[in-house]
Amino acid sequence: MKIQHVIALLAAAMAASPAAMALPIMIEGAGGGGLNPWALIANGSSKKAVTPAVFGTYGTTPNYDVYSAGINLSISHYAEVYYAHQYMGLPQALTATLNAGAGTILPADVVNVNSIEQDIIGGKLQVYKGNGAIPAFAVGMNYHLTSEPIPLSLGAHANGADFYVAGTGIYPLFGSHIILNGDVYVTRANYLGLLGQGGIGHRSYTAQGGASVGYFVAKDVVVGAEWRSFPGDNLLAAQSYLQTALADPGVNLKQSDWYDGFIAYMPNPKFSVVAALLDLGNMASIPGHSVNANQNGFYLSMSAAF
Repeated sequence: MKIQHVIALLAAAMAASPAAMALPIMIEGAGGGGLNPWALIANGSSKKAVTPAVFGTYGTTPNYDVYSAGINLSISHYAEVYYAHQYMGLPQALTATLNAGAGTILPADVVNVNSIEQDIIGGKLQVYKGNGAIPAFAVGMNYHLTSEPIPLSLGAHANGADFYVAGTGIYPLFGSHIILNGDVYVTRANYLGLLGQGGIGHRSYTAQGGASVGYFVAKDVVVGAEWRSFPGDNLLAAQSYLQTALADPGVNLKQSDWYDGFIAYMPNPKFSVVAALLDLGNMASIPGHSVNANQNGFYLSMSAAF
């Protein structure tokens, strides 16, 4: 199978083919893996000027459930705009611990809050379609609007933007093809923005990284893995405050890097499904030394184009 045909199967703008497949859509709404955007356009091989797609993702770990759903519009072969709504339920042990100190630990409007929601509005522009060994490149931006009480109580901003550059190439390997992707993020988002932007003493943007690798085990099945880093120290001031207020030195708000191992199935130009195992590490460990510090689980994501 020629590499141009494989790229078309991934709905990239790097080559044109009527036999295109729908690229998976990641949790923030851009075409890519589960955790990272790729420099390919979700439905960039479509002959239509604008191709809409809807997507939904469910991720679960021992203490957290995250739902994400939205719409992605591929514009010609070069751009995407997208919207995602995310909902994260909070573990009972966390909310019970905070509520036990109501009035002294957190503001009154945070008491009995057991979930966080946010909206993400974003766009991605492919600035180079790739050529031979040179990968495709794209730039993008996400703007996060998060439900206010919890981010503000932690000293973070509820809303804010982050930016990314993605490079993606597809190369022959062992009789099939491998996808290699790298991302650089300029961000101050906490937990994808679910806990707001920045924190006391950490208002500046930082550069973070991401990487994805996938191998075609069949013409429409890719198996791979991903990594993504985050600004881990943004909430250290809130962590110190909660350690003192709760008399619990084990409280930990430092975010870990995220990892996944995934399998993506793209049977036709209109549908894709991705299943993955997750390793999210520490997720707001309150009370200290709780199982929140070891969040492993899975996610399932589906997208359909029209």
